[in-house]
Amino acid sequence: MSDKNINKEQEFMLLLQKTLKEARENGGRISRDEISEIFSGLSLDRSQLEQVEGYLKAHKIVVGTQAGDVDALPEVERDFLTSYMEMLDNIPELSDSVLEALKISAMAGEHSAQKELSEQMLRDVVDIARLYAGQGVSIEELIGAGNEALVTGVRLLGHLDSPQDVDGEIGRRIMDSMEDLIAAMLDDNAMDRKMEDMVNLVADKAHELAEELGRKVTPMELAGEGDVTAEQIMEAVRLTGGKIEDLDVQT
Repeated sequence: MSDKNINKEQEFMLLLQKTLKEARENGGRISRDEISEIFSGLSLDRSQLEQVEGYLKAHKIVVGTQAGDVDALPEVERDFLTSYMEMLDNIPELSDSVLEALKISAMAGEHSAQKELSEQMLRDVVDIARLYAGQGVSIEELIGAGNEALVTGVRLLGHLDSPQDVDGEIGRRIMDSMEDLIAAMLDDNAMDRKMEDMVNLVADKAHELAEELGRKVTPMELAGEGDVTAEQIMEAVRLTGGKIEDLDVQT
């Protein structure tokens, strides 16, 4: 390997560590635009940038679109976000020193401070939700889940050593809530596809046997062919309300 390639690899590794550090300092999240900017000097192709993203995700970093860029969202979600951000604009932002004092009070269990801290961090929820947008869950649902995690999280800060730890702690809770929501959606979709595939299989086998016999077939006859089980047939009948064209469920 040439010295030039070695130097390039060393530069890549240094930039990778820099990216990880910046993402952690930003509450465990970074945008794709920010990654591209950091590695701009190396002219990485798409597959190489995806490897960078994979490395970051393995270290529990959220990689998404640029925070503040809502153009990629569907119109109904953009409208919701615009309206929601207008509402948040009515919440006055505190100075760094006042916010730090508020975090200390929240860590000590002061309920009014916890409530005010939640309000101050609502914009953080939106920033994180933007990073998770486009994965099958609406921005409104993501913000809702994040807000619930925020309200819960500000009540559980007593174990932290410093107010500087608050943003990271709350950020992780918010991200976990959104990841759980997306995972549940993916599980539901996978189950829906599995059920759909099973119904289609039963319908196809019923159609094949019906064409062979020249009439509708009974569940018992279909099960006797051995391609689908009686349990699959009954479940398909239940899911379709008995509306499988070539299956006689009245017999």
